[in-house]
Amino acid sequence: MRIVKVFWSAAVGLSVWELLVEPMFAEVRTVVCSGGVPFDMARPSLLAEAAEFLGERLALLQPILLALVALWAVRSRVRIGPAALGLAVAVLPAALAEAGNLLSPEPPFWWRECLEAQLSPPSFAVPRLVLAWLVSPATMVLLAGIARAGIRPRLTDLRNAGIAVVVVGLVALLPGVLSGLPVNADGTPRYVVAGGGIPYVLDLESGEPVSRLPRATRTYAQASVIVRDAEPGHYVAAFSSPLGRYFRLYRMTMGADGRITVGERLTPTLEGMANGLAVSAEGRVAYARMTDTASFVGTLEREWPFSGYGLQWLNAGTLALPSHSVPASTLATLDVGTGVIRDVAAPVEHEFTRPLLVLPGGRQLRVLGWPARTLVLHEGTRLVRKVLTLDCGHIESLALAPTGRHLLVGVDREAEEMDRSPLAGLPPCGGAAAQLLRLDLESGETQVVPGRQEPWVQAW
Repeated sequence: MRIVKVFWSAAVGLSVWELLVEPMFAEVRTVVCSGGVPFDMARPSLLAEAAEFLGERLALLQPILLALVALWAVRSRVRIGPAALGLAVAVLPAALAEAGNLLSPEPPFWWRECLEAQLSPPSFAVPRLVLAWLVSPATMVLLAGIARAGIRPRLTDLRNAGIAVVVVGLVALLPGVLSGLPVNADGTPRYVVAGGGIPYVLDLESGEPVSRLPRATRTYAQASVIVRDAEPGHYVAAFSSPLGRYFRLYRMTMGADGRITVGERLTPTLEGMANGLAVSAEGRVAYARMTDTASFVGTLEREWPFSGYGLQWLNAGTLALPSHSVPASTLATLDVGTGVIRDVAAPVEHEFTRPLLVLPGGRQLRVLGWPARTLVLHEGTRLVRKVLTLDCGHIESLALAPTGRHLLVGVDREAEEMDRSPLAGLPPCGGAAAQLLRLDLESGETQVVPGRQEPWVQAW
């Protein structure tokens, strides 16, 4: 009888502690979330509001109700009834709160990510959750019921329970591990890293953000340039210091849920701002950086004093440097084995040529014009065809799928004042401020990614 009283008293005491004592020691923090996109907070449904209201009232009454049920359990000869009622009283407030969360509309992605960034859970979140359940009123009621019934679990029962927990965990985790990264109907990866100022993972099927990129370290927290690594689902990113005066390169990996984790650090701290990044088909990493006084191009082994904005790998040992100053109708290339700059023939274009994108097999995509509204495909200096021409807005970014057949084109549809001049002849589009276009380079078929999108796409 004493052990029954101990467990019932613990259940009552824990519920009183949660309601009266814990709030006195709770840490109060101010969270500020702001952004260019408005937070459209949907109103909770009536069922959600009702569940939340009942859960709050039951939480207030829980100590009294548990004390009454405990008195009945200790004095009564009935074994199952008091324990079942006590368990319901202990579980209902938390269950109703969870029901309210499930019935409520999900808050906007940027709101969730803002809260997660400022109120990140501790690294021991799972052990802490297990400990909270072990010392919860519900557990105390269960133990009181077991003690009242005179049942003592055997070692074999504990072993079987442990095996069951492991099996359930494996069943829940294995499908995600075995399925790999999700893909679209055309076989392209479903997720893409998008966004300029705050990079995030975008679901191309739904058009909704999935997750924001994590920080590499507390100091190097902002990913400024991201490219796909040699394998799909793997990336290389430049993480900048708070003032953008230094950066480091890290490898990253994407899980089946679209969440990215930061892995191996590739470089020491480098001075300046990263303004170019490329990974060859063999996995060799090249970067470009710019300081207040000079520009540099480098690999993980060495670097050279050249301008490398928009650099691309032409082959295993040669980098294309579109921004390096060269004579007309030529493209600067860097032999990373010898460090020698060579000029190769490039297409003759009367319009301003933006940085190129090299396809598997050596063909090149070039964005032409000012404003940039034409996308063409070249093989050497020969024009193969025009791939895309915009009537309004301008091309802001490109990202190639791993197979090289499909392309994402970020389009800024709000023309700047200089782009709307009579000379440019480029009117604003109206409607959406930006679009992401998914383009099949073989068939020419173009699809618009749903949802409100930014015109900056980084790595597919």
